Amino acid sequence: MIVDGLNISVWNREIFNRLKIGGATAVNATTACWEDFRGAIRNIEMWNQKFEDHDDLILRVTSVLDIVKAKKEGRVGIIIGFQNATPIEDDVGLIHIFWELGVRIMQLTFQDRNYVGDGCWERTNAGLSEFGLRVINEMNRRGILIDLSHAGDKTVLETIEASTQPVAFTHSNPRSLLNSPRNKSDEQIQALAKKGGVIGATMYPPLLAAGYKSSLSDYLDVLEYLVNLVGVDHVGIGSDFTELQPKEFFIEALTGKSWKKPVSDLEYPIVYPARISSATELPNVTEGLLDRGYGEGEVKRIMGQNWIRLYSEVWKT
Repeated sequence: MIVDGLNISVWNREIFNRLKIGGATAVNATTACWEDFRGAIRNIEMWNQKFEDHDDLILRVTSVLDIVKAKKEGRVGIIIGFQNATPIEDDVGLIHIFWELGVRIMQLTFQDRNYVGDGCWERTNAGLSEFGLRVINEMNRRGILIDLSHAGDKTVLETIEASTQPVAFTHSNPRSLLNSPRNKSDEQIQALAKKGGVIGATMYPPLLAAGYKSSLSDYLDVLEYLVNLVGVDHVGIGSDFTELQPKEFFIEALTGKSWKKPVSDLEYPIVYPARISSATELPNVTEGLLDRGYGEGEVKRIMGQNWIRLYSEVWKT
């Protein structure tokens, strides 16, 4: 089973076919970044239609059993995930509503500060709010996986401590290999693993040491670093593929809500590392790990089983 910790591509039949060609069993499909409640509902409604229109290719995932079903039927399991807590606005009760609608992964912050806490681009690094602590408790209770990929440093550590369930960095890399606010310190990664969480190493070029000149080998170096740091049971893949996204998407994502210009340089089109430039090439990661001497069981864990173990524990299925 191949499970992609996060993908934010344009969701259409072409992308679903690419995922199937690449052998993806399930993917955390970003459904909201900046949206408020109404905007997120509109996007979930869009998914409802896609599940009808592309029933031969995709399957809605709300439990681990659905991932098993997707594998057996040769379809791609779609996990509806949010990259921000803005859809719940200032109402903890909306978490249950979104759980009922199939949301199983939610990031607390996306770059900026919101009602929950500070994102990784905020200058204050103020951590969680009182509302944020209530959100964590409710997500734990309902069975929604907490994602901290874009959270600020203090928000990350406070959430790991406050959560009764393991949490995730669905798409981040070690800051030791590239010093970026979006990457995570060894201390944060170790705290995550100690709690039972998983970090999905991302293929997004600006978060790799070689940037837009990165190759499959550079990505495998990240996986190897993480395995050496916290062990094979806490490492997965989180491609952060942005296939078919227009330039405007990246400008918005890199600008956030509080800035007038992108906070980092943008090269467009985004060129992902050679041999893993698309979801169709996910098997090259498997091949690369085997070539580096990882055992079959270790590779299976990195490519998907670690995510499935985490989902099973947090989703309570």
